[in-house]
Amino acid sequence: MDSGEYRCEAHGEWKEEVAVIYLHVAGLKLVSRSHGFDELIPGDDVTLYCHLSPKKSAVAMEIRWFKGTDCICLYQNGQVKEGKGYEGRLGLCTHELRKGDVSLILRNLQVLDGGRYKCKVSHRGDEVENNENFLRVSELKLTAQPNYYFRFSMTETPIFQTYTIYACVGDDVILSCHLSPKMNAVAMEIRWFKGTECICLYQNRKVKEGKDYEGRVSLFTQELEEGNVSLMLREVQQSDGGEYKCEVTRRKYKLENSGVNLHISEFKLVHRSEDVGKSSVSVYGAIMVNVASGCDAILPCYLSPKKSAVAMEIRWFKGRDCICLYQNGQVKEGKGYEGKVRLFTHELRKGDVSLILMNFCESRDEGLYKCEVTCGDEKLETSVHVSYKSLGCKDYKFLLSPVTLYTLSRCGE
Repeated sequence: MDSGEYRCEAHGEWKEEVAVIYLHVAGLKLVSRSHGFDELIPGDDVTLYCHLSPKKSAVAMEIRWFKGTDCICLYQNGQVKEGKGYEGRLGLCTHELRKGDVSLILRNLQVLDGGRYKCKVSHRGDEVENNENFLRVSELKLTAQPNYYFRFSMTETPIFQTYTIYACVGDDVILSCHLSPKMNAVAMEIRWFKGTECICLYQNRKVKEGKDYEGRVSLFTQELEEGNVSLMLREVQQSDGGEYKCEVTRRKYKLENSGVNLHISEFKLVHRSEDVGKSSVSVYGAIMVNVASGCDAILPCYLSPKKSAVAMEIRWFKGRDCICLYQNGQVKEGKGYEGKVRLFTHELRKGDVSLILMNFCESRDEGLYKCEVTCGDEKLETSVHVSYKSLGCKDYKFLLSPVTLYTLSRCGE
């Protein structure tokens, strides 16, 4: 009875103001409830809950569901009509309409299905609507997170393309692979392949090792909740070299990474002199060196096992620019780096191919550096991330947890 037109009038000596308000009191309203969705990805099914309140049969009503301004589902005269692009993918719980349940079922989600949805119900000139349903559908990918042990930046861009890990016989290797965006993988199925052979299967919360890999492969099961589906390969053999791929299945959705190349060689590049000649865990990524403005920094890099680098070719890059080249016993500095970079040439016979970066300038020198060493047909590489840190001008010792790494920076020397 309160529905209708309401007027407010204000009278003054020279002016009269009138405001008109229309009030519509509906006999029904639409309510939704919290969905509590996990992260939605393509292939999932979802129900957008919506109910008449108070409870009343909706069988004789007209129900429309919209995404934006597009009507994607129409229920009219007992029939359901699907919108363009949604054929075979949505529907109503028609057997629940008599209970006032006008929820929408959306099957086989696609990334483009993300957005706001609105339900509108009409009956005998009365119309109510609800637009409290919002879906976020993420395109799930497998990426390599830079450096499992030496992670230098939590915001570092994940790597989606194929990458290479270098290792020696006897080393342990981590083949990095993570769900992006981060998602719990405990209930998923995970398979690691070398070529076409499945060498590790995670299914129903159990890990099964492939033939010839018993006791040598495992997953980080305690980190599956964080989306870490990386593979640990222990005691690498010469025959382990090659391409590896990870395949993850969640419900109807299957995805795989771009692949990891494992390169087995006689020597590799390490960042600590005490690691030379020792079996260690080979990972993908870079270490971090902190340095103050005006100081000199050592970007550490050593051949392991110890081997003379005198006859090798050594290149240091910043981005795509070669800033230092050692070739045929001569050192050549890159353009713009004259007098700014050098090698420990007297230490090359001990396998020390570290770079000295002099007079550090934050705006110019901060960033990712790559060392590339070529010996005959063998080419190896590793990376160092140099970042600014406000320090005094004296010797500094830097700690990189969980592995201790010492680098030395001096000002004015």
